Amino acid sequence: MEQVNEIAREDQSRSADPQWPELVSRAVNDLSRIVHAEIRLASLGFRGLMEQEIDRAVKIAIALVLLVCAAVCAVGAAVIGLHVLLGLWWAAFAVVAAVSGVAGVIFFLLARGRPQQVSSA
Repeated sequence: MEQVNEIAREDQSRSADPQWPELVSRAVNDLSRIVHAEIRLASLGFRGLMEQEIDRAVKIAIALVLLVCAAVCAVGAAVIGLHVLLGLWWAAFAVVAAVSGVAGVIFFLLARGRPQQVSSA
């Protein structure tokens, strides 16, 4: 009777004993696929983010060039207009330079004096 119990226990232990090498290889394979998928997702997200930032930088650069062009034209128009009014080139340049200098200092002080607050929406 004991032999029958031992045989039954052996069969149970064989069927209960998982196949560890197969389980480990499946776990490693699954983990490897998960890591590869995460790396692909991260690279796609990073690539999209970089493309958006490059587009934004190009748009800002174009806007800055256009604003500088507009500022140069405005200064030229102010000089010519003041020359017509005053009749003297040096006086027209002096007035435009003074106004531009004062405006630049005021904008600098305003930008430096006020820290930007981040509002959470």
